[in-house]
Amino acid sequence: MLKIHGVILGALLCALTSCHPGTFNEPGELADHGTGPIPGIAVDSDGPEQVLKTLGKPSSRASGWWRSDQQFDIEFRVWYYKGVGRVIFRPGMESVYATEADKNQTGSPN
Repeated sequence: MLKIHGVILGALLCALTSCHPGTFNEPGELADHGTGPIPGIAVDSDGPEQVLKTLGKPSSRASGWWRSDQQFDIEFRVWYYKGVGRVIFRPGMESVYATEADKNQTGSPN
């Protein structure tokens, strides 16, 4: 019985690790990481007020799981700007964690 559970667990882990990150569409998850930072937004120092002054009101906002090459399964607040990209805030919204310029951004979570 224990051996069967091990085989099942191994098969599940193998299936999960072979999935491409773009396959999942949870709110806030970013499959395409854009072409670089958004000019005018300072990572680690700008807060929501500065982002609003620089970019204006976002097209949409999401709270959810965001993935990058270095970190996985961390809940962030993400603001989406149509034709501009995404601004990712730290979970407490105290500062910008990252920005991703993306001219193809539709303005909604993808």
